[in-house]
Parts: sequence; structure tokens; C-alpha cells
Amino acid sequence: MVRAFSLPSSGLRYLLGYSLVHADRVAICSPWLSDVELRLPLGTDVQNRRMPLSEAFRRFETELNVYVRQGESHNEFILSRMGQSATVTEVDDLHAKAIVTDGYVYIGSANITRGGLLMNRELCEIVENQYEDVATYLKSELGLAVVKE
Repeated sequence: MVRAFSLPSSGLRYLLGYSLVHADRVAICSPWLSDVELRLPLGTDVQNRRMPLSEAFRRFETELNVYVRQGESHNEFILSRMGQSATVTEVDDLHAKAIVTDGYVYIGSANITRGGLLMNRELCEIVENQYEDVATYLKSELGLAVVKE
């Protein structure tokens, strides 16, 4: 049985921050992606609890795969700020929104943008990753391949 819980879309700033600090692997699927401000968990390795997404990508050693919609000019700013910190795949028909770790998955309607996290009413569910692996989840549920550097 898969356990699940809901959270408001504003809580995704915390979930994503927590995932980047604590998970070994994270995949982010968001057709539109912005340099949103994350909230980071308390801990010895985190001095500043607020951080732009692009800085968190560069700072933490999480294996990171990002999937965005191909050809969207909205994504250019954040993609230009990420450097080599993530493997980015542009997908022409991407509409899914997900944050995937080996242990859990956010699935819902919120893009990782200011509107998706702070302004719109969005559906956000966190479920156990029944595959217990980021790559297997992405392949099985979304037909996406994890690219390793």
C-alpha cells in the first residue's frame, strides 16, 4: 500500500529544499521552471534558510535531473543560471509536474514557478516512490530516461 499526503503548493518550496539537501538523487519535471526562492531545512550544512533554486542546484551535491518543456523561452533564465549542476532534458510534450526522489514523489498540478508555488490554487500530493528509484519511476510512469553524466 502506498502512503500519501497532501500539502499546499507553497509547501513545495520546503519539499524541494529538503530534497536537495537530503536526497542522493532528485528529478524535477516542470514544463515551466523559475528561479524560485526555496526554504531549506535546519541543519549544520545550511546557514541560510532561504536560497534561490539556481544557487541550491549549484551548492548541494545531489545528483540532479531536470525536465522542462522544449522551446519555452520562460525557462531560459533559470537554465542559464544552472551551469553544470544538473542534467537538463527538454521534452517537447512535457506537461507532468513532479519532484522525484528514491523515497517519495510529489505529483500535482503546480509548475516550479512563482505562480505555481505562491499564487495559483494547485493540487499537490506526496506519495511513496513504489519503485524506490528515481530512474525506474521516471521510465515507468512518465516514459523519461535519466541521463547520467
